[in-house]
Amino acid sequence: MGIGNFRHGLSESGTGQNLERLGVRMAARSNGKAGERLALVDETQADRQTIEIYELVTRKMRIGRVPLIFKALAAEKALVPCWQALRPAIRVRAFEEAADDLRVKAATFAVDLGCPLIETQLEWAGYDVDEIDEIRGQVDIFHYADAKLLMAAAALLQALNGGVGGAKRGARAEQRVPRGVPQDMDHIELVPEEANGNLAKSFRSIRAHLGLGIVPDDFRAFGRWPKYLELAWADARKRDADPRAVEALKELATQADEAARQLPVRMAVSDDTLRAAGADPARVRSLLERFHKAMPGLVLDLALFKVQLDGAESARESPFPIRWKYISADEYTTVGIDDQVKLRKGDPTSLDLDLDEAADDLAH
Repeated sequence: MGIGNFRHGLSESGTGQNLERLGVRMAARSNGKAGERLALVDETQADRQTIEIYELVTRKMRIGRVPLIFKALAAEKALVPCWQALRPAIRVRAFEEAADDLRVKAATFAVDLGCPLIETQLEWAGYDVDEIDEIRGQVDIFHYADAKLLMAAAALLQALNGGVGGAKRGARAEQRVPRGVPQDMDHIELVPEEANGNLAKSFRSIRAHLGLGIVPDDFRAFGRWPKYLELAWADARKRDADPRAVEALKELATQADEAARQLPVRMAVSDDTLRAAGADPARVRSLLERFHKAMPGLVLDLALFKVQLDGAESARESPFPIRWKYISADEYTTVGIDDQVKLRKGDPTSLDLDLDEAADDLAH
């Protein structure tokens, strides 16, 4: 992963940047904490330990960019304790399947709300078949990732509030998820937040709607096709006042919270641990509450976007499914983090032969 390609900073001059700042200040005044712009630690600003964790995040979450929630935790100096608590959970099958279940639930809601296909509109807007396939590839990425990030937010928030997980689920639930970004996942390319024209209008609406004070990576990726984003976003917003949509957001959050409680790995992050890392526990909770509130909307929107492009059945399936039956049980047998593993004859002993596990060790 080329971490130097990921930049979230705004340009230092120009009318567009001044307008963006004005919009952020207005959102902050009207929405309070919910409208404040998230502070992020970009890869270009991160220290070595943070970079190592960022690289692990992409491998364990199976996505090509470091999600904003982890960059925001880094800005609050809470990344290390939160990652240490979350990492054992996100690498097990129970976490992956819980995210799959959220994706199915969101797709079901999207269909129930009524979601017309959009491809004909995109053709009228001038997009050719190749461009529509590129859009589809980006929608697949975030349709996959956002459900996992909702799970992460739900698990971390409960981990800070007394602990979560540790349910007895058996070997199947504890099976290890294969590491690394799926080979068929497209590269993620983001447009700058300081946009012009209709794209700037879409971005302002997105910032105000989600309450994060920034445009999430999903929509900066879709911003490569401004007319598509305008059409898809406007269509999704037509459903906001529908009581079924309001209920859908509540049910997605509730399902994520319950799935976190049923994870086979126990997670807890104490206030003392956060303070020892230099973090303010109250600020970290507030941050996670913002993501916990925003993520169900993102999950539902991406389900709507997926149904718009490919229909109901495709939206219910994971865009990057794991073929569990083809995974060697021996290769992904769960072992306690601190347990000493007895090597067998022929097992690799050089760290150079298993760089991912070596990187795992550095995170402890």
